[in-house]
Amino acid sequence: MTGKEFFKRKKYLMPAAFLLLLLLLTTGAAIAAEKPVLEAPIVITTCGQSPGAVMLKMTLMHSKITPVESKNTMTTEDLIGKGYKTLMITTGTSGKGMGAAGTDVNKEIARCKELIKAAKEEGMVVVTAHIEGMARRTDSSDQASIEEIIPLGDAILIISGSNPDGYFTKLAQDNDKYLVEAKDALAIGETLKELAR
Repeated sequence: MTGKEFFKRKKYLMPAAFLLLLLLLTTGAAIAAEKPVLEAPIVITTCGQSPGAVMLKMTLMHSKITPVESKNTMTTEDLIGKGYKTLMITTGTSGKGMGAAGTDVNKEIARCKELIKAAKEEGMVVVTAHIEGMARRTDSSDQASIEEIIPLGDAILIISGSNPDGYFTKLAQDNDKYLVEAKDALAIGETLKELAR
């Protein structure tokens, strides 16, 4: 190939490469994480027996996103056929809470996976959450509950204090999940109104 032929070919390759890049970018925008709709009645549980579920219930009630119930030891029998529209599961573990409930992180993860499966079969929206800050990202049990449960939701709810390193931002992007970030626990209810109807 002569130098003249090379530059002639390059002349046509550059616009083609630009068009390909443009196509990839616009396709990526089109398949961005879908924003789910949060509907009441809502039921909340915790994967790890931490106070997160109760905190979440209180902030939703304060923002008049009701009816809402919470049950830390919820099973599929408590969920199926009860008329709930949304299941919310908080992550981050409490060793004391799990001890009092006679459970451990592996049993908690298995219980919550069963709940998520049943909820999706019922047509419910599932929101997984981490709302207790870095205090619930300190050990292997915390991490196990996060890694196993958070990606399974239709949306991920966090507070800014849980995400100083961008961990949940990346997790949401990697799993194509809609991310809702509240400033703090008190702001959760108002922030979630963007999903509510």
